[in-house]
Amino acid sequence: MEGIEIGFFDTAKNWSIDNYANYYRYFSHSDRDIRKYSLLVFAAALGNWWMKSAFVFLTLGEIEEKQDFQSELYLLEDYVQAFLKNKEAIQREFPLLYNSILVDLIHLDNEKCFENTFPAANKKIFSELRKTLKNSDIDEKYQYNFNDLLREVGLPTFLKD
Repeated sequence: MEGIEIGFFDTAKNWSIDNYANYYRYFSHSDRDIRKYSLLVFAAALGNWWMKSAFVFLTLGEIEEKQDFQSELYLLEDYVQAFLKNKEAIQREFPLLYNSILVDLIHLDNEKCFENTFPAANKKIFSELRKTLKNSDIDEKYQYNFNDLLREVGLPTFLKD
């Protein structure tokens, strides 16, 4: 996450296999820093996708092309499922980070419906996600102060307030 304070969640990171991990597995980890960084990685992956600086989550066609690396792929379905499972705890502990994830999910789904982008994924998960998005007070116009988000997760700020 080095440099996040300068580039927000939309600056492309190194998503190579050398940096791969199943970060979604740590959304409920007992260590706050591990939870925090795993969620920041998810937020960065969504921000990269929304700003088109990197496409972290793969579609069915891309997955089929990379069959040799099946265990080392970022699958949106895994991340959304873990996010939904832990949403109350995430919202309570990191409300700004939670909201930033929600707004990027809204943008991405509005741009191209998740079921169309990821036809092999379990459509029930996207339906459940939309319920969460609809029940939140967040819409695509939502804005937050990035310095406040950085303070919330205990990272240094870069921009002037």
